[in-house]
Amino acid sequence: MKTDDKSQNNEIAPKQSINIEIIGGPFDKITTVLEEFEPGQNEFIRPLESFGVEPRSVGEVESREVEVTVPSRLHPTVLDMNRFNLNKPGGGGLGFAIEVYMHAKVRSTKNPDIVVKGERTLLMQHYGLLFKQLLNYPGGFEIELHDHERRHIGMGSSIGSMVAMAIGINEVLGRPFTGRELRRIIGYNYCEESPIGDKYLLPGFETGMGAMASINGGWILGTDDLEMAYRIPLEDTKCIAFIPDVPTLEDEFTGKDTAAASEAELLLRRGRYLDSLQSGVKSQILLCDMLPAMIKGDLKTIGDSMFDLCYLGSKRAECETHGSFGAPVYGYLSALREIGVEITGMSSVGPTLFALTRDDETYSRVIKYLKSKGIADSRIIETSVDNVGARIKENGVERPFQTEGWLQG
Repeated sequence: MKTDDKSQNNEIAPKQSINIEIIGGPFDKITTVLEEFEPGQNEFIRPLESFGVEPRSVGEVESREVEVTVPSRLHPTVLDMNRFNLNKPGGGGLGFAIEVYMHAKVRSTKNPDIVVKGERTLLMQHYGLLFKQLLNYPGGFEIELHDHERRHIGMGSSIGSMVAMAIGINEVLGRPFTGRELRRIIGYNYCEESPIGDKYLLPGFETGMGAMASINGGWILGTDDLEMAYRIPLEDTKCIAFIPDVPTLEDEFTGKDTAAASEAELLLRRGRYLDSLQSGVKSQILLCDMLPAMIKGDLKTIGDSMFDLCYLGSKRAECETHGSFGAPVYGYLSALREIGVEITGMSSVGPTLFALTRDDETYSRVIKYLKSKGIADSRIIETSVDNVGARIKENGVERPFQTEGWLQG
């Protein structure tokens, strides 16, 4: 990591960068550089035509206000981590939405400034400036954002916040972009707050599953280049998400080594290497087992496929990072399956684990089991799968975003 000394007179610290050597297949060794940037910095805003979206502009300023609610996404697995890098989102995988929410309020203004309130202020400033530049929009925005405050533990607070802002900005500007285009804008401009300098952002790695799940709800199979292959609702399906006591828990909760070096090194080294060996097996499970089960609504077979995927490729690398070659995580996942849970897994890099079931007795047994393991109530989230996705409220009337006729993909 290249580091510059902070100024001695309370000036803003200079930008820094993180150099990560990537190891995928036996002959795949390159370096990715994560560079800090300021919100709205031009060289970190990708033009629309660079990722297949037709350029357009919004020249008129109309004062309008909407409220947006988006569900959290859980991300059980990536298909192949060799398919993405900085400035190249993708990789495919699985994602689903749960009834834990992020909220954004967006107002368009004639004042060209970006005024922000709430949490994730750097992200709000950047996305306001991002849309201004992409659309040559002369006005400004007032943005208020509140996430679910469970950050860097696999519950999608960053991507959910960006989705909520993007939908709100798009709506007050008269819907210049479709849902699929918004997903591409977010994917190719994905970023997170830097853990090094508190005034800067870092570019990140994005599969598109967060936007797919938060916008559409349900259980989703995504493929490369941010495309949604298939989606089903999981009706009457309860979800128990919980944060187990693993060796990495303290760092995860404080945000250390997550958005920057540690997580990126995990994804781009061990995860890529294992996917280079096993992405073919993962693809076969998804295509020949998972997809038919989704089409038939067979929750148990979906879960059987998911359990197999937990031991393969990059998901194995993610589970292993929590100590003892994954033993703490795999112990919970195996116990949940023996209890009778239909679908279980770990979201993203974790340590959040989840159990999906339609059976009330199984649900009760899971809660009893978690309490017997000493997991505090504050680390257990009892909720359900969200099958609606994003909602928009304007003038006191709420409507589902995914049922809008203009939405594509």
